[in-house]
Amino acid sequence: MKMPKLFFGIVLAALIIYTLLLFVSFVWGFFASIKSYEAFRKSVWGLPDWAFSNYPFVYNKLSIPVRLPDNRVVNYNLASLLPNTLMYVLGGALLATLAPCLMAYLNVKFKYRFNKIVYGIVLVTMMLPIVGSLPSEIKVLKAFGLYDTMFGMWIMKAHFLGLYFLVFHASFRAMPKDFAEAAYIDGCSEWALMTKIAFPLVRNTFFIVMLINGIGLWNDYQIPMLYIPSWPTFSTAIFWVAQTNENELSSIPLKLTGSFILMAPVLILFIVFHNKLIGNISMGGIKE
Repeated sequence: MKMPKLFFGIVLAALIIYTLLLFVSFVWGFFASIKSYEAFRKSVWGLPDWAFSNYPFVYNKLSIPVRLPDNRVVNYNLASLLPNTLMYVLGGALLATLAPCLMAYLNVKFKYRFNKIVYGIVLVTMMLPIVGSLPSEIKVLKAFGLYDTMFGMWIMKAHFLGLYFLVFHASFRAMPKDFAEAAYIDGCSEWALMTKIAFPLVRNTFFIVMLINGIGLWNDYQIPMLYIPSWPTFSTAIFWVAQTNENELSSIPLKLTGSFILMAPVLILFIVFHNKLIGNISMGGIKE
């Protein structure tokens, strides 16, 4: 019994240190974001001079140049980036959640030999890294006329491969068969069974998965830059600010200010829905 206690003690100590490092990094970054450039140069680790004016300054001054397909260059500020960001995040998160949910339900509900193949494909794609697929993906999108379109981006997100297929698969397998049997007795169709009984029972799981997908898409800057360069998002703009050294936003305090502006909606979502994110997911309804 001594070895497990020692092992868990080491793991606990490592997790505590890791958490403290994250907390210290967060506090330092926030303090640096409310420092003036002069105060930051004098003391990187010192207390801030409470320059909250950095936030409206970055919001008003942040602007990124984007070259459109007709070779026009348009400057996007944060306000004009909002529609692109909402379409990318909300549409992508919904389809990235709906596709594995629907596929998992069909895989569990209808018993065919092909179901095992689908389940195996999901496991294989999770174990084997897909390397070098970017050029072929872009070429296929251009061939179908979907490159640099939001619709093409949504289609790319609507796949069932990955961990969340397994999450929904386990949720539907745990669903009591009594629900379906009672529904069939009442004359319920397959469509009504899926939309009125099965999907509502996993709505908590669906909401959590969609929320996690949305947070990932909100922070993602690589995919919009590569696949929809004419549709920049908030994260694309903050990445551009982090890389530039040629304008008035090039100082570290202002770069950190931009990062905290990007992080604010995610932090608010976590505070509001943290109970759902870290709580237990349960399914019930059958009384003995």
